[in-house]
Amino acid sequence: MALQKTHPELIVICPKGEYGIQGLKVKKYGWGSKLFWEQVWLPLFILFHPHSILINLCNSAPLLIRRQIVTIHDLAFLKDKTWFNSTFRQWYKFLIRRICKRSLEIVTVSNYIKNEILNEYFIKPAKLNVIPNGVPEMDFDEIRPFPFRYIFLTGIYNPRKNTSFVISQLPELKKRNYHIVGVGDDTELFGNIEFIQDENLHLLKYVDNKKYYSLMKYAEALVFPSEYEGFGIPILEALILGTPVIVPDLEIFRESFGKLPLYYETGNAKSFHESLDKING
Repeated sequence: MALQKTHPELIVICPKGEYGIQGLKVKKYGWGSKLFWEQVWLPLFILFHPHSILINLCNSAPLLIRRQIVTIHDLAFLKDKTWFNSTFRQWYKFLIRRICKRSLEIVTVSNYIKNEILNEYFIKPAKLNVIPNGVPEMDFDEIRPFPFRYIFLTGIYNPRKNTSFVISQLPELKKRNYHIVGVGDDTELFGNIEFIQDENLHLLKYVDNKKYYSLMKYAEALVFPSEYEGFGIPILEALILGTPVIVPDLEIFRESFGKLPLYYETGNAKSFHESLDKING
């Protein structure tokens, strides 16, 4: 939406179907979905519009196109084999290297990831630009979603987010009169994760934006224990909403958010509890 306001000629290309367009200028082209549409129909559209440039805002992009700008949010697929299934990891290893080499420019979301990309793919620094993430307008309910005090987790089914560390601290959290509320998508890209059953643990799957921001707004804190990030959008969202944030002491979070979150030593339960106790202290 922001790009279209500043560049009225911009159009969004998508497969034929029904969508919530929300004021965007949309061109429906081709059929199919996901990988097939991205790698077949999208490059065909660019081929027949030779004066256009394709802007990709997610990690993935067509292999056959040179007239494009690609956005690489992180290199998580290279970090830990347990974070994604094998098919996804191998495809991204093949894809990202090639689209980085072929594209006109690369955008990433932090200097931390910029340096990782430069070291991994030996790209000329002038080709790589850092544009930090932003957030859309955030709407939330005027009443609390739960009557109890809770900390909020996102990405609970994504092993990279390391939410199991926080959930393992539930006995100590209960002593402090906290519940845990978590949301996430258990997509097939991730392995199966099973959690304990407890009356103080409330794990949800998909929620709409208003519900998501309501859960975040009224939490005692967002805890974002991720082991690796390119930026950390939930942290920014929580800070804007005025919700305290607790994160492990990683270089990327220091770069992106400075002194605004509360930091704890990664994987250290005592340090985590000390940060949690500072919320009301």
